[in-house]
Amino acid sequence: MKTRIVGMVLLGMLTLSACSSQNEAIPEQNIEDQAAVATSEETDAEAQQKIHENQLLYKFIGLAEDTFPEKIQRALYWQDRECSETLMGTVMVPILDENGMQDMNWFCDDICEWMEICLSEIPYDEAPWLYKEIIISMYPSEVSFDPSPYISGGYDREALYSGLYEFLDDKLNAPDGQAVKSDSYEKLEFTDDGSGEGYEDYEAECTYTTGDGITYGMIPVDRAAGSSYYVLTAKRDSDGKVVLVNDDPYCGSGGAAGWITFIDDTNLGFSCLTYNGGDDALLYRTADGGRSFTQVNYPSAKVKLADGSLYNPFTIPEKVWKDGEDIYMLAGQSEWSGDYYSEELQKHPSGLYVSHDDGISFEYIGEQ
Repeated sequence: MKTRIVGMVLLGMLTLSACSSQNEAIPEQNIEDQAAVATSEETDAEAQQKIHENQLLYKFIGLAEDTFPEKIQRALYWQDRECSETLMGTVMVPILDENGMQDMNWFCDDICEWMEICLSEIPYDEAPWLYKEIIISMYPSEVSFDPSPYISGGYDREALYSGLYEFLDDKLNAPDGQAVKSDSYEKLEFTDDGSGEGYEDYEAECTYTTGDGITYGMIPVDRAAGSSYYVLTAKRDSDGKVVLVNDDPYCGSGGAAGWITFIDDTNLGFSCLTYNGGDDALLYRTADGGRSFTQVNYPSAKVKLADGSLYNPFTIPEKVWKDGEDIYMLAGQSEWSGDYYSEELQKHPSGLYVSHDDGISFEYIGEQ
């Protein structure tokens, strides 16, 4: 298997002239170059078929490049894969970044719109090999999705959307294989190592104070494009001493720190970072007192809209707590766009989740 990754800029240079005109024919020079690589053993029909396959491939690439990010702001890359269904022997497979968002309906909508555009220009039956794989980047791994069952018998947007949504929800919420539930967590400790010099007068956006008077705070130290970037400090209330616990608790992501908590004043803790103006949020977990954090996803509530689309209204983690041996989380709706109303509960509900592995993964319980 070939694994050459090609970025958008390079492919844009290759495909700009190939895909900008209405007839979508690739330039004369490209055809000559392709014909030149044909072996002497190939028939004219085989050589022409290889050229036709290249034309379809460049057309497909052009449509994708026009959609991502021209119409939809998502990262697009390509991977060169072997393909037994073409005389070329290869195909370029698109790689799209899911971005770890808890609300996946926009991502599914984006792909459905893109597939509809491509199929209107290149029908499935003309080049089924173009529609056999989409690689989806879901940090820290990549997963492969096959859209062909949903389009081979005719484009079915609802079926494609639902199939993709279910697939992503399953993959996104797979437990972190490297995280291990501990039998016990040590108590939070304050060690004055001098690392907090200069942070004494900074004001935290959210805090957690232990029973013995140590206040952990998310302090904004930088701001770009409307998002804040944070450090995590611990302050001893008795004498005002500050230590720097983590200089990048949200792993490079920016937004607005919502809250931070530690379970029973131990090293097991959680924090929430909102983004998109408060419409979405990410949940982070630490098992070492905040010295390192990992992002934790949780399952979609799979609320169905009138058009059959699934979505998750509970995109804002509100609090995490321990009850017995389990960890519970309540996730609410966006203050600005959360309009899901439960007729049964007669209110805009939140979603209740439970974890049996100390917050490494969660299960959806129901509305509350």
